[in-house]
Amino acid sequence: MSQHSAVGASPIESINLVMQFQPAVQQAYTSTSLPGHLIHLVMKGRVEQTSNGRRQLLEPGTIVWYHEDEWVESCVVRAPWTFYSVNFTAKGLTPPNFESRLLPGRQKLEPIFRQLLTAWRSAPSWRRTCVCQSHLLALIAAIDSPSSDRAVLVPESKLWWEAESWARSHIHQHICLADLCAETGRSANTIARACHAAVGMAPMKRLKQIRLSFAQGLVHFSSFNMTEIAQRIGYARVHEFSRDYRKAYGAPPTAQRRLRCGE
Repeated sequence: MSQHSAVGASPIESINLVMQFQPAVQQAYTSTSLPGHLIHLVMKGRVEQTSNGRRQLLEPGTIVWYHEDEWVESCVVRAPWTFYSVNFTAKGLTPPNFESRLLPGRQKLEPIFRQLLTAWRSAPSWRRTCVCQSHLLALIAAIDSPSSDRAVLVPESKLWWEAESWARSHIHQHICLADLCAETGRSANTIARACHAAVGMAPMKRLKQIRLSFAQGLVHFSSFNMTEIAQRIGYARVHEFSRDYRKAYGAPPTAQRRLRCGE
């Protein structure tokens, strides 16, 4: 009799969003992906975009995997642009490296996205949770690393993406420009130029954007109170966190939490 090791726990902590989108017109836009893992499958249209300093071409059958609110600049060059999108939390799951985030020729995975979307739209129940988890796990297992990638790093922004990756792994700390200089061994001016090349803004403004975007995900999808959320994104004082959150999103985090809970 063959021996097999035990199957461990699912890496999926929560599924936060499953949608199908269809922007109807050609347009350019900038955005950040949702906190956690975000996977898209393009079904129609054509999009040229830059994500974390890498130029990418999204065509039908392309899967793109984002992780932790990445900065994206996109241009829909052929509309309508139809794509599936699934956002989930899985802290123990390592995303593909940047060179493997773009996976062309994956039309065969469309049925899994469709089944996941159907299950997501069903009435909340224990069975719905199991079915959604099952389809998402099947999707992750089916996404293998491609032999080549069509994402090309924008050279002048490479330094910033390395610094930002470090900053994200230390998001619970209050990081200043001097910390980035010490970590990278580069001057403040060099880091500022790299950040502007990558995302078009100053380093500290970008880091605040990352912290608050992550906080918004925790406000909407976690049970942490506001003090705990503030501490997790490097704020020593909850009132400063609430002030910055309100400036960024138009309402304090407590109000968005109440709205989410239907109060």
